[in-house]
Amino acid sequence: MISHVVAWTLREDLDRAASIARIRELLTGLTGTIESIRSLEVVENVAYPDKNSDVAVVASFDDLAGLDEYQVHPDHQAAAAEIRGLVTGRAAIDWER
Repeated sequence: MISHVVAWTLREDLDRAASIARIRELLTGLTGTIESIRSLEVVENVAYPDKNSDVAVVASFDDLAGLDEYQVHPDHQAAAAEIRGLVTGRAAIDWER
């Protein structure tokens, strides 16, 4: 099983709640569209806003091939492009469990 986490810092000039809602809509909409997704959740930071990212996606895949399928899927690419316009920073980690 591969776990995939991407965390973002939102642009300060945009409405925080609206940006998080849009990211959630974009990414949760991929479930059922991209068959390799086993689970996917978009979470909002609730502590230490001066140190932590604002929002993250936590997803799981059976294997690296499934993660690769997700990464290159056109619907994911379109979502990622829109998300890039809402954020100023990104951090990611993928691990096997």
